[in-house]
Amino acid sequence: MTSVRAKIVILGGGFAGLRALYRLRALGDRADIVLVDPRTTSLARPALPEVAFSGKPVEHARFPLERPVTRSGARFINRGVERIDANEQRVVFDNGETIRYDYLFVGLGAKKDYDAIGGFREFGYSICDDSEAPRLAAALAQFKGGPVVVGTAKSVWGTRVDAPMLAAPCEGPVAEIMFMVGHDLRLRGLHKSSAIRVFSPGDIFFEDVGTRVHADVGALIAREGIEVTTGKVLSHLEAGAVVFEDGDRWESALSIVLPPYRGNDVIVRSKGLGDEQGFVPTDATMRHLDFERIVAAGDATALSMPKLGHIAVMQADIASATLIRDVSGEGEIPEFRPEVFCIANRGGEQATLIYSNDFFGGPIDLTMSGAIAHMMKWGFDEYYFHTAGHLPPDLATEGLELVLRELRN
Repeated sequence: MTSVRAKIVILGGGFAGLRALYRLRALGDRADIVLVDPRTTSLARPALPEVAFSGKPVEHARFPLERPVTRSGARFINRGVERIDANEQRVVFDNGETIRYDYLFVGLGAKKDYDAIGGFREFGYSICDDSEAPRLAAALAQFKGGPVVVGTAKSVWGTRVDAPMLAAPCEGPVAEIMFMVGHDLRLRGLHKSSAIRVFSPGDIFFEDVGTRVHADVGALIAREGIEVTTGKVLSHLEAGAVVFEDGDRWESALSIVLPPYRGNDVIVRSKGLGDEQGFVPTDATMRHLDFERIVAAGDATALSMPKLGHIAVMQADIASATLIRDVSGEGEIPEFRPEVFCIANRGGEQATLIYSNDFFGGPIDLTMSGAIAHMMKWGFDEYYFHTAGHLPPDLATEGLELVLRELRN
């Protein structure tokens, strides 16, 4: 327990970083908090499919960071980070200046490595960033029909922590893409000339859920006439084709790919901070395995598998509780119990909610499809945007839990 105000530096203003910021306000005058991000805006990535397929302005997927940070009693530094010097407990900015910390929260996210895919910049599209989603929207507006290929490039993970070795970081966005592009093509009368083929690098599409979710989602896929092929590792993209490592070449008039995930460049440049692939190794309290003054949450961590906003928030709660306990000596640290929770839009007023911990040995494995799931997704996105990164209040969460309990029964 510290006897003076602890200086806590948060790196990253996404799901994990903002959740930590709001949680750490409980420390009051026992801590000085600084949030650092190279962007001036936070990006709500779950809203990006709506930008690509439903005409949502990209401005509605991001909001300014400085005001919510300062209103929380913290200081915002809009600066890129060159590296973290963990031994000296300091962050080195890209202009050479430094800031020291007593505790560091790493919420930097993972690197989406588009350039690892040969031909992507010339022939590929994606939805993972606020530069890529509008680019895909523009391509769709000009699309005149032809084969559509959707899939995920294979990612490689480190070995320092006991986490699942998924071939794909998260395939929920792939489902969202294939259903939403199918809906768009039907509206435009292009569906008969635009067969959708989906590839997955894993032996199973949606590795991180159980048999009931597979059956439910599989029925939706079959109803839409979408072809899914597993065990396909992307090699590169060409004009009019997607090429795989086994030599297969699929004709494609529109190639939409989720890139491989790599460790964040800041972690890679920071000596001793990342594992073999640049992800932050932590224990179940989200504390770094080698540096006790560093915690991490979200896609930047090795324990975050799959790479999912819901897990980022869970980890941020745990990491924040760890810091609160260190600084104040108070509070309990929640147990890390990973689960998959996401809502995939399917176009129009249809969506599918997925809630499962089957992959992690739990008893839950369910879906809910229809307009209610779509309304829930819309409500979450709007609330997150208009409250600058807050999640729905406990009353809404309790209502969701009641719905899910009924589904389980």
